[in-house]
Amino acid sequence: MMDMTSTPFTMQPGPVPSTSTSRSYPSTSSISSPSSFEPKPVSVTDPRKESDGQQPFVSYNIVSKNATVRRRFQDFVWLYNVLYNNYPACIIPPLPDKHRLEYVKGDRFSTDFVEKRRDSLGRFLQRIARHPILSHSEYFVMFLESSEFNDSSARALRDSQETVIESLGDSLLNAFTKIRKPDQVFLDMKDRVDRMEENFSLLEKTLSRTNKRVDDLSHDYVELANSVNGLGQLETNFQQGLALFSNASNTYANQVKTLAAHETDWLHHIHDYMAYHLSMKEVLKLRDQKQLDFEELSEYLQSTVKDRDRTMHGVEAQNLTGFLAGKLNEVRGADMSKIRRERVLRLDDRIHELEDAIEQSNEVSSAFSDQVKKENEYFTRNNALEMHEALKAYASAKVSFYQQGIDTWQHVVDALEEQS
Repeated sequence: MMDMTSTPFTMQPGPVPSTSTSRSYPSTSSISSPSSFEPKPVSVTDPRKESDGQQPFVSYNIVSKNATVRRRFQDFVWLYNVLYNNYPACIIPPLPDKHRLEYVKGDRFSTDFVEKRRDSLGRFLQRIARHPILSHSEYFVMFLESSEFNDSSARALRDSQETVIESLGDSLLNAFTKIRKPDQVFLDMKDRVDRMEENFSLLEKTLSRTNKRVDDLSHDYVELANSVNGLGQLETNFQQGLALFSNASNTYANQVKTLAAHETDWLHHIHDYMAYHLSMKEVLKLRDQKQLDFEELSEYLQSTVKDRDRTMHGVEAQNLTGFLAGKLNEVRGADMSKIRRERVLRLDDRIHELEDAIEQSNEVSSAFSDQVKKENEYFTRNNALEMHEALKAYASAKVSFYQQGIDTWQHVVDALEEQS
């Protein structure tokens, strides 16, 4: 199939909008249904600081079914770019640097930053592995299994595979043009994504406030422990009980600190979900662009047919340029019948070209829409799976925290009862 990367914006005679084959579309007949696909197991482990002789970088161990390899962040960037360029109708999972990282403390080599990036990169690969098309891409298989991935020749080949999106200009040109016949299915998708994005944004703000309070609570219990310990230095008759309470407060402060770390992890997941939904919105915008390409070409064809019919019947053009051209030909004494015949022939050729281009554009638009519907199924299923696992881990952390808190303070109560 061909990608219509240029749409007409004038009605003057000229070349028919060109087509491009820069981005291919997967055959929908070969796509697995969401319920029948079994994902490839893949994980990102063992981040390690290395150097290529020029500058330091962090590499990661990529463990899959058939191989274990090391990759650096720029290799992930290559994978993202090459999938984005070659599978435009698919929702390409975002990389961690595609969204905000201000919640991570330290520089890019700090333990906290590297761990958060490792977690996000693992989620990036897992999302690809769960996709029935992307998971079988030669680029993904190369990334997971090639032992020569970082050889100079292989790197040069990969650099040539990262091409610039050629349809960007059309997206900008049509940014303010509305689709004439919107499909309710895609309007509903966009509405749901927008509402999810709004809810995630609200959840992000709430979690940020909660995290700060939990972190402050941890410091407050440390101060409480120090104060009680100081009091024990003065109340020597009850120093043992106060020391017991002070130690429990320090233990509880550490437990709260651990909980705060889980809260940060949960916030980290929310950021990834927000970025993932932005990827879905990008695909929906591109689908709208394909439909808009078809509508613009159809409108251009109708205008060209009207122009030909007017010319055949000797009707003067209804625009200033056509009027002036006609008057100029009259002044020159040109053969108007011959000029009209030649113009009709040119317009006939253009109509045939436009008809072919419209048929091609319609095929692209229809295939793109069909694939986006499937992508929505994969996207919804994947989100449900990830949210289930994240909520389970978050709830387990809460249960563990409260159980440890009960054990800590129950020990104090039992010890004080024995002393009394």
